[in-house]
Amino acid sequence: MKKITYLIILLIVSSCAVSKAEKYLKEGKTVQQNFKETIPFEIKKGLIILNAKINNKSYNFILDTGASNVISKELATELNVKVIGSESMGDIYGVEQKTNYTRIDNIQIGNLDFSETIAAISDFNSVPTLASMKIDGLIGSNLMQHAIWDFDFRKKLITITDNEKKLNLPKELIENKLFIGYAGIPSIAAKINGRKVWNFTVDFGFNGGINIPFAEFEKQKEKGKISDYKKSKTQGATGIYGKQNKIRESYIGTINEIEFGNSILKKEKVYSEQYLTHLFGLEFFRDYRVIINWSTKKIKMIKNKENTNLK
Repeated sequence: MKKITYLIILLIVSSCAVSKAEKYLKEGKTVQQNFKETIPFEIKKGLIILNAKINNKSYNFILDTGASNVISKELATELNVKVIGSESMGDIYGVEQKTNYTRIDNIQIGNLDFSETIAAISDFNSVPTLASMKIDGLIGSNLMQHAIWDFDFRKKLITITDNEKKLNLPKELIENKLFIGYAGIPSIAAKINGRKVWNFTVDFGFNGGINIPFAEFEKQKEKGKISDYKKSKTQGATGIYGKQNKIRESYIGTINEIEFGNSILKKEKVYSEQYLTHLFGLEFFRDYRVIINWSTKKIKMIKNKENTNLK
């Protein structure tokens, strides 16, 4: 389990820059109103790939709720974008780099137009997996927060709307509160064997499952509440700024229970790694129909009746 695109913004260089960046990342809107649009998506390397248009030309984007918008340097050059700022941003392993960002006038997804959203500019060639996937950018939460997104992983369809009533959701479903952070990135709280842990990122850009804090895994292991666990050491993790050679300890095991909102999940596989934040990734969410509503700050899930195989 690994996150191919480690793009959560960790550090901004000054308090002035923070307020400036926060303002920019709240920008954006949908041009249309009273809409419901359904689009297909693909799965590559365990990640959601969708088609979007800029200036009437199609490009391939990874959809990543754990990041802000990002475009490749090549796409930035092709679009001849204007750099409106530069901040010190860090990947998930704490590697910092000065990163330019720009404003995209319009990104069209299906027949919907998302206007005036901010995108960082990054060199995808530093991540061989991204380069091999021929990805032009990431659609992140700073764009997604301006609509309601309904993911049907069984049919590989996304429905985007501004009115949740149009989704015809069943009364019986799993529901949890969202906490909306920097760049619109959503997170949830969950109880691990009765112990509340805050700030699990809802991260569709992580192609693994449930990652819990490293210290918490060890505590639960000592209490005998994690079974079939295995410890290992790895080296050479790749962040958005390239390969890192830190030796990292990690665990994988089966946890007794996780309370996710109004539901208790039993015998879930969990992962834990040094230097990696705690999150719920796409390997977990693919077993559900998932609705993310930034306006009501709710995530809702309906269990798939059939297993969803994402390649």
